[in-house]
Amino acid sequence: MTWRKRLTRFRKEAIRRCRATPTGRAMLSAAAVAKEPLDYYQRRRTAVRYNQRYPSNCMPAEEGYVLLPAGSLPGTPEIIDTCRRLFIVKKAALEAAARTGVAAIRQPSPGPLSRQRKDAIRQQRREARREQRTKQGFLWDLLDNDDLRANPELVDFALSDPLFSIVTDYLGVIPSLTHIDLVYSIPRLTPDEHIASQLFHQDPEGLTQAKVFLNVFDVDDAHGPLTFIPARQSERMVTAIQQHRRHSGARDEYRYSDEEVNAHGGAGATFRLTGPAGTAAIVDTSRCIHAGSRLRPGYFRLCLFLQYCTSRQKGHTFDARRFRNDPVRWLAVKRSAAAG
Repeated sequence: MTWRKRLTRFRKEAIRRCRATPTGRAMLSAAAVAKEPLDYYQRRRTAVRYNQRYPSNCMPAEEGYVLLPAGSLPGTPEIIDTCRRLFIVKKAALEAAARTGVAAIRQPSPGPLSRQRKDAIRQQRREARREQRTKQGFLWDLLDNDDLRANPELVDFALSDPLFSIVTDYLGVIPSLTHIDLVYSIPRLTPDEHIASQLFHQDPEGLTQAKVFLNVFDVDDAHGPLTFIPARQSERMVTAIQQHRRHSGARDEYRYSDEEVNAHGGAGATFRLTGPAGTAAIVDTSRCIHAGSRLRPGYFRLCLFLQYCTSRQKGHTFDARRFRNDPVRWLAVKRSAAAG
């Protein structure tokens, strides 16, 4: 493991442990302000003025989520059309790449295989098995910066007043828009064996954030919907699970099994993002434990995914020049412009 990976893991673990207590959360909040005080106060003042103009209080701070029925957000039908159009192209490219990969492994070689060729085939097979054991085996992020520049309506939707006002009111500041993506989920070869983000967890990006998940096609339980538990109950459960692990001598990891969650009331507290195309949820995934992409064979799921962070995070690069005369949207994308 490289020193960068060690540092990243240490940072994620430190944030996770600090978020578990009121004192730790206060320390994280103070550290975030101290790191960029002028930027923080500018984002806070701008958010206050913005939400006075576009009031929205439908995402309670204590719960950390809101469910939005299909049709709640203006422009959703047009955005779904864009997502479906992009999906057709991206899915075809994925399938072509998969066929090429299989052919590279299975294609017979004329005559005896050299040692180098045998080693290459073994490496390809190892990578294929490793991919099936990781998120790449069942979860694909389809969009890149070029896609977002070619389809600015996706950025406009993410920063539209009916949606962005909900996010800013909940977070209390103008956050950074870090990701806009199409998340494509497919079944694993072993659908009842859950790994990675299929297990309950909290995301590591700072003390708080907001993620939007919008179903591009109809979703029911067989499609592996986003499943989450409200923030107040999640925080209580995480504390209880960690205490139980310490008392039992079990290893404390940042993912939680269904058995652990259900043992502390999770079975009756979960929400699932099912419903027709256009159904959406805004969830603070730093506070709400959540899981997803537990698909049954023969199904797939496609979500439009938007992420808004209060902390500085890596993400997509947006065409920030479009918003130089808009102080609200400029704050939302200026970190992206600096990164680009």
